[in-house]
Amino acid sequence: MTRLGRLAACSFLLAAILATPTFGLTVRVKVQDGVPRIFVDDKPARARMFFGIPGSAPIAVGPEGREIRFQFTAAGDAENGTFHVRCGSIPGEVDIDEIRVVDLDDGRDVVPRQDFEAGPDSFASRWTFWPTGDQNTVGAPAVADGVGKGGSAGLRITLTEPRDGGAWPDFHVFHRPNLKLQKGRRYEVSLWARSSAPRDLTLGFYRPGSQFVYLGGPPGPYETEIRLAADVGVDFVSFPIDTPWPEPGAPADWSAVDAACEQVLRVNPRALLLPRMGLYPPKWWTDRYPGDVMKWEDGTRKFAVPASPRYLKDGAERLRALIEHLEERFGDRVAGYHPCGQNTGEWFYEDTWGRPLNGYAPADLAAWRAWLRTRYADDAALRLAWNDPAASLDAARVPSPASRHAAPGGVFRDPKTERPILDWSAFQQDAMADAVLAFAKAAREASGGRKLVVFFYGYLFEFGAVGQGPAISGHYALRKVLASPDVDILCSPISYFDRGLGGSAPAMTAAESVALAGKMWLVEDDTRTYLARGSTFPGAEAGVDTPEETIEILRRNVGQQATRNFATWWMDLGSTGWFNDPRLWAEMRRLEAIDIPLLRDPVAYRPEVAAVVDEESMLRVAADGYIASKPAVYDARAALARSGAPYGQYLVDDVIAGKVDAKLYVVLNAWSLTEARRAGLRRATRGKGVVWSYAPGWFDGDEPSTPSMRELTGFDLRPCLAARAWGEPTAAGRALGLTRGFGVDRQVVPTFAATDARDAEVLARYPDGSAAVALREPDGRGFSLFVGPPGLTSELVRLAARKAGAHLYSDVDCNVYANGPFVVLHASQDGPVAVRPPAGKAEIVDALDGGPVASPTLELRRGETRILRFP
Repeated sequence: MTRLGRLAACSFLLAAILATPTFGLTVRVKVQDGVPRIFVDDKPARARMFFGIPGSAPIAVGPEGREIRFQFTAAGDAENGTFHVRCGSIPGEVDIDEIRVVDLDDGRDVVPRQDFEAGPDSFASRWTFWPTGDQNTVGAPAVADGVGKGGSAGLRITLTEPRDGGAWPDFHVFHRPNLKLQKGRRYEVSLWARSSAPRDLTLGFYRPGSQFVYLGGPPGPYETEIRLAADVGVDFVSFPIDTPWPEPGAPADWSAVDAACEQVLRVNPRALLLPRMGLYPPKWWTDRYPGDVMKWEDGTRKFAVPASPRYLKDGAERLRALIEHLEERFGDRVAGYHPCGQNTGEWFYEDTWGRPLNGYAPADLAAWRAWLRTRYADDAALRLAWNDPAASLDAARVPSPASRHAAPGGVFRDPKTERPILDWSAFQQDAMADAVLAFAKAAREASGGRKLVVFFYGYLFEFGAVGQGPAISGHYALRKVLASPDVDILCSPISYFDRGLGGSAPAMTAAESVALAGKMWLVEDDTRTYLARGSTFPGAEAGVDTPEETIEILRRNVGQQATRNFATWWMDLGSTGWFNDPRLWAEMRRLEAIDIPLLRDPVAYRPEVAAVVDEESMLRVAADGYIASKPAVYDARAALARSGAPYGQYLVDDVIAGKVDAKLYVVLNAWSLTEARRAGLRRATRGKGVVWSYAPGWFDGDEPSTPSMRELTGFDLRPCLAARAWGEPTAAGRALGLTRGFGVDRQVVPTFAATDARDAEVLARYPDGSAAVALREPDGRGFSLFVGPPGLTSELVRLAARKAGAHLYSDVDCNVYANGPFVVLHASQDGPVAVRPPAGKAEIVDALDGGPVASPTLELRRGETRILRFP
């Protein structure tokens, strides 16, 4: 078949797909046997996906000039097309010459051979650059003699570091927008280029408009990766699309949206689309409504205030319009919708990881006062709570940056003197959660209740490491989001902690509470594979460098996801082909050996060890309080994963409600509990093993209370003045398997010691000799293990798990995940791992190849993954 014939056949096939009548495709999460699963038209589907970003492949250039030649098929029509040349963020010189673009179907020159022999006008007449003026801090294009091919005149683009150490702008040189391109036609591009320093050029054709519509460029890996996924049965495809947001009265341009969906379906007609759309207002909106634009303490202004009623209304309208268009145009192929906003689209406040604080826009102030009116009946109630005789609901101000940066009480906010800040923190959680729920409702209604609604939210463990305190993220209203009927799936990347080879790839949230609420947790697997060794994206330092290491780490990830009933997408974050290798997708096919049995016979994940987290207590953590919350909550996941016993992650209110039946409860941050919640937690854990971390029960509502600590833990816990919040094992601790000290190697205020612990109960002591870790069995049934230094060790968790009667698959450090007949091991160190089968099971089979495992003792190298099955 000729090229034109193939193109016509492909176009006919795509037209037939899009013309197929919609039969009401329904894709939703349903709970079966306690397991949330994706159902496609009432049939359970393997929750494995691919996320890619369309775009041009980068072209490497260096000091040796080279000819560049590529072909592309235009994804859309343009009378005003333009050709962009981006040179990256590396100082130096880039020389370009002899640019030509030819229509291969009729031989027409779209860009006649462009040299620069005619001097400056040969650039200015056809080309220009952006940004210009003061915004251009890096780039200077100019025609110069001797810099082109063969020493001729050429275009030299000189790039320098941004002035004053600022960020690099999106500097690019581009052809004036007058190129005519036709959808479906084939074009060939040629040029000569050289760079003083090795770099990647990014070349692409666009149609300008309210959004720039990508029309083509050097073929990237996106389509190949979609095809590789399809070849192994992975048909869910997620990808970014524009959200047209025209000015009132102007029509929406859906062409970029349509082109993005058509591209996926052209490659895989079976694809189930899960587009990701950003809810970021355009410049005309932020210019027109400056009071609704976020404002930081340093004067920075960007994005919309999440609590702005105008933003919520307009954003929901644009989201509805987009989904209604997609349902009409592609409804029989769309699986769901993933609205995104704020920092990296993940619905935590922009710049959460930085120091400057937001909240100083007029829309913040108005929403804050409205929220206070729902919290306090009148001015008198506010004055009493704030201990401020001048406080007024009508005149309340956002707490000052200085007060929010301050931490006069150490790790925790003092409810008596810092109540306005604690209220502000609670408001910011509600505001972000309410924004998520407003857009979730819009998506649910616009899709007729038939499609998945997906959001990033709930990073309860991850934000324990935030410098200005976890509360500035806005992610601590997870329970409110879980209560909504409009959300099917919550998601996050793999934690950026402990994700590398030999690590545990932790979940960022209370994932098992997500499942108990009937929602599915999805893991965005943006592992930096061996194909992206030069990446600088977050988490790149924890990536892998060989195909073999990549397969081991992906096997670990999917193995954990299968046992915990998680969904996942493999994400080509850099859009440069991170998953562009058939061997990786062959491993995805092999992993059906664990996925399919659990899809056919679902098993609810109910591990014997429960890691318990409290949202409200995280709001008490002050600026720089991460000195305790990071080791106690964020870092603790590594110790839990390596203990030898699988663990789950839960909200404390699920434990209190009796929904979590574990043998060991590791209560990470029960630092602020009311009397009723303390009573409920004691009742739920009675007769079980409980680990109490750092400051259990320290706040009885708004009052610091050592009696409430005793009531909760059974120990008399008192603040101590140890110079370091560090525990070293005692003889009693060493006898139970503790070999190393742990904690924070500096003073932490407050730090607590068990003052009534007998010597035989003390397993570790602070440098001042006071009891840092103490174990008590008050009635012979169950036990209380107080751990004062922030953090845990795998030895400590293993000791507690063994004492609680939890099954240990290993007695040495190894990342372990297990459910049903499967156990997944990912070695955290070199050496033997003696696998202990569950009771009544002796035979061990390699789940991936089906062969028997001759010995339960496996010699593993660090980073090796084994998936075993007990028939």
